[in-house]
Amino acid sequence: MKTTYTYKILQNIHEDGRNWWSACNKFSHGVNWKKQIDDNLVNKLAGTTKSDAEKILIPFLNNLYIKEKKNIDYAQEFFEGEFAKKFQKGCEKMEEVMKRPIYRTDFTIFLTTLRRGPYNKSKGQVWTCIYWDHPVASFLHELCHFQFIHYWRENPDSEVFKLSNDQFEFLKESLTMILDEDFFPLIRKPDYGYDLHQEFRKELKEFWKKEKDFDKLVEFGTNEIKKLIS
Repeated sequence: MKTTYTYKILQNIHEDGRNWWSACNKFSHGVNWKKQIDDNLVNKLAGTTKSDAEKILIPFLNNLYIKEKKNIDYAQEFFEGEFAKKFQKGCEKMEEVMKRPIYRTDFTIFLTTLRRGPYNKSKGQVWTCIYWDHPVASFLHELCHFQFIHYWRENPDSEVFKLSNDQFEFLKESLTMILDEDFFPLIRKPDYGYDLHQEFRKELKEFWKKEKDFDKLVEFGTNEIKKLIS
């Protein structure tokens, strides 16, 4: 009997604000997220606590939501339609490719007005930008992370458990190349990933084309990332 997976697509100004605040205080995967935010706002948010940041962000986002109401309403409707058609099939495909059950059955997708997609694995939460036109692909990218974290990174018996944080993050982001190879037509464009990982993704992709076994891909990637980042 197939497992039924569920999702909620929510507009939440506090969760949207969390993304803006985090972008002003975090540099990751070779990306300076602050570059897409006005310098005046960055200066106000950088180095602040989340509670102090909300005093600035809530009024800012309320005004932004008025300006972007048409886009936000469209995104909500569009995302709902895309997830209704593809969410369950996407989860089943991830199970098939990774040869493991999805680690939980319920997920939350927060709409965000910033072009940045953080996640919370323990709560099954992902943030997807209202301006992105491939929301299910964005979710599957994060689901790939969730599965890899759950079954490999958090498993003391796995070699992935022993990787440094830098090694793990590089490998985690690169492994989403499986979406490029096996998830069409659920996704309509390649999962490009980050510029920083492109050469390593190509290496993984060549191995995947030969083996088509995710356990072997992880083993290969783990050995190679140790050479790349020592």
